[in-house]
Amino acid sequence: MTQPLLKHNQIQTQRQEQQLSPQQYQSLEILMAPLMELQQRIAQEVAMNPLLEQDADRNLELIGDPLSTLEYPTSSSEKNTDGDNYDDAESPNTDDFLELSRLARDFHGITGERASHGSTTDLQERRDYMFNSLVEQPSLQEQLLQQLRLSSVSEQLYPVAELVIGSIDDTGYLCSNLPDIAIAAETTVAKVEEALALVQALEPPGIGARDVKECLLLQLRRRVPPPLRLIRLVENYLEEIGRNRLPQIAKELEITIAELQKMIDELKKLDPFPGTAEVPDANSEYITPELSVVKNKDGDYSIINNKSYMPRLRISQTYLDMLEDPHTSPETREYIRTNLLNAKGLMRSVKQRNSTIHRITEVIVDVQRGFFDHGVEALRPLILQQVADKLDLHGTTISRAIAGKYIETPWGVFEYKFFFSGGYQTEDGGDISAHGVKEKIREIIENESPEKPLSDSKLMKLLEDAGMSSIARRTIAKYREEMGILPSHLRKKHS
Repeated sequence: MTQPLLKHNQIQTQRQEQQLSPQQYQSLEILMAPLMELQQRIAQEVAMNPLLEQDADRNLELIGDPLSTLEYPTSSSEKNTDGDNYDDAESPNTDDFLELSRLARDFHGITGERASHGSTTDLQERRDYMFNSLVEQPSLQEQLLQQLRLSSVSEQLYPVAELVIGSIDDTGYLCSNLPDIAIAAETTVAKVEEALALVQALEPPGIGARDVKECLLLQLRRRVPPPLRLIRLVENYLEEIGRNRLPQIAKELEITIAELQKMIDELKKLDPFPGTAEVPDANSEYITPELSVVKNKDGDYSIINNKSYMPRLRISQTYLDMLEDPHTSPETREYIRTNLLNAKGLMRSVKQRNSTIHRITEVIVDVQRGFFDHGVEALRPLILQQVADKLDLHGTTISRAIAGKYIETPWGVFEYKFFFSGGYQTEDGGDISAHGVKEKIREIIENESPEKPLSDSKLMKLLEDAGMSSIARRTIAKYREEMGILPSHLRKKHS
């Protein structure tokens, strides 16, 4: 049998692909960056590009090394050397600048306008002292290990207790099985249980529990004297309490509903996540709004840029003079040109980013005027494509521009995406957003009778009476769960 011949053919095809330039990538990254992240990005660019300068009269404590920046303050009268400065309109606050300069001189022990160049060693020592003095919040595990070192524990039990502490998550719960810890420690389960008991005796109370019941019991048993009735309640009826079966529990305990409710109120004072009380959430973020919307005396709204967090950039006049100097070498001239293009590109990208976000905010204020006047219930449906059409931009540009960004309104600080959602049409021909429906559901539930909470079907009927007839019961249940509101049988208060 003959083998088939293999043929190799070359086929030439032509296709179009869009390749983004480095400048376009930079513009996209800057557009997507939230305000605090943009600060860091600009600080990095200023550090790497000698042609980029930051005005010393803007937010000195937020960008760069405040010690070196404030040591030699730049005169506020220095002219702006580049036409692309995106914030030419704002004049420097001389009083604030002088105060910052004074504080900086006081910190360094500087007398007069400038420090002596001979004090470099002292300056470095002071800087090192300041940064070495910054104390980082120890983790929960580090705090437990520190307590363990100060406790009386045998040499054989100490490494086992260390493994137990290493198996405790940030909420304070033990997240590994005892047999697994025993295998890792090359010891018995009984030894691990002994080590766990030692760890559970550390602070805070409830640490090292394997479930909520054990966590609550550990806290109750620390009390002097131990509240035996509460301990019995947790040991035998915790699941029934979660299902709101208070009449059955009261009957079995031979107490009144009021007495049982008082005991449950005591249980609510306990901490079901003891670890989080010791260490703040490391992933928590500071929210800084990009813009603020304020109401004027005439009833209109103004959009105010949050310029206090935006560094003010300019091109170094020194390097521009070197570029014009005929004695500058060709290599130096090329180096300056390259950095000049990068500097102008960054400033242009930042200016374009600010302009895009400002224009999007203008559309939001125009479309969501009811929200700014009356609150969340007046929020209208709005999708990204509507804004994109109004601004003659692509929908993905709008999505990138609002991602992770916040706006300050008369009703509080909201994420930009809060203003974008689908909605429903009311019987009077108007429309209401999904956020508006949720707020209406919340308002109805807050005003319901605690003894007779409203079911999802009754909520649907009340929404129909309010002119929102197109909302299904399952949609109401979905919105209620998203808002963290329990179903009616768990909201019921027993008297």
